[in-house]
Amino acid sequence: MNNLLMVLFSSIKARITPIWTKLKYWTSWNFIRTKLITRVRNALAKLFDVKPRNQRDYYTIGHYLVSRRLAHAVVIVVGLLCLCYVVWVNPVFQAGQNASGVRVYSYTSIPLRFHSGEVKIRAKDGQIAYEGNVDKGWASGYGKLYDKDRNLIYAGNFEKNKFSGAGKLYYPSGQLRYDGAFADNQFSGSGKLYRESGSERYDGEFSLGLMEGKGTLFDGSGKAVFTGAFQQDDVVYAQLLGKNAQEIRELYTGKSTIYQYDNQYAAALEDIGAFYVASQSEDSLEDAPVADTVYVEKNSFSYGGKQLTTIAEVSQVLGEPVFEGNSYMTFPEAVEIRRLTEKGKNIRIDPELSAEQDFSESYLVNHYNQDQLLYLYVFEKDDITYTFTASDRNGSFFVYSLE
Repeated sequence: MNNLLMVLFSSIKARITPIWTKLKYWTSWNFIRTKLITRVRNALAKLFDVKPRNQRDYYTIGHYLVSRRLAHAVVIVVGLLCLCYVVWVNPVFQAGQNASGVRVYSYTSIPLRFHSGEVKIRAKDGQIAYEGNVDKGWASGYGKLYDKDRNLIYAGNFEKNKFSGAGKLYYPSGQLRYDGAFADNQFSGSGKLYRESGSERYDGEFSLGLMEGKGTLFDGSGKAVFTGAFQQDDVVYAQLLGKNAQEIRELYTGKSTIYQYDNQYAAALEDIGAFYVASQSEDSLEDAPVADTVYVEKNSFSYGGKQLTTIAEVSQVLGEPVFEGNSYMTFPEAVEIRRLTEKGKNIRIDPELSAEQDFSESYLVNHYNQDQLLYLYVFEKDDITYTFTASDRNGSFFVYSLE
């Protein structure tokens, strides 16, 4: 009985297995994909098979015979192109208009690429990111740019999606940041720079986004403190050399602090982070002392469009130092170290400077440690001597001077 059942089961299995295998093959993705591709390829081949086979496959146009299938294919292609034009370019099918009649586009909209005139452009989140003029889809002419919270970023002229010409740039708070000329998205030309508090910071010339050329610097209250030359966003300190106190006061009108020792005095120009040293002539008190050295209270040196922070970097632009080694601390160096220490700078040197306040902005220095050693790097370039002061040979410079 068992043998009979096994024979019956084997016979049934032998008949069902081929059917199941075929069903599994016909329903597989590879089979379906192959069939679809074959049918699409055959259909396209039939559609574009424009090679005529007999006289009935031609249209007679004047003295010419034109393939019927070629003519049909051309009509289909031209029809599709016309449909694309109607849908993508024709104003009837373009983006909607707002109440003022200005067209509103998505920033990825194809019709925007063909439009010239006033528009509004939506960002990916649906908010209006730009409103103004475009030329073939480029922001060109006057327009306004907004951030995702609808805060005004920029209002002014554009050229091919970039700030160009007169414009105004704003802080995220809405406070005006810059008002002036732009080129290639950067401050370029004449303009005014403002702090986020609203006070004016700088009025003058710019290049590549930086203060460059003649301009006026203002303090936090909006009072003018310096008028002169700027380079790479910084004061050109060399312009102070060789000038007497009166000439410097014509450039610098900010807060000053005077330190005097014997026949030397150092005038700190608080609002531009520098001070100059002048000596009174022993031969004549009538000769006005001039600034023979200017100290810059910074641990970075601006030169050749670069901000240099190490002696190795300085050596790359100024050459090898003409002197390197220990030197006894001088009066202006003692004043400078004390000033930097009072401002919170970590300098491992005590100048032991004692001074009496003569007036509200004047100090008479009685003593400083003349035996204290400093480490100096001295360079010469373009008739100017640059001295970089460090606490020791392996230390970074904390101030530099020009003379």
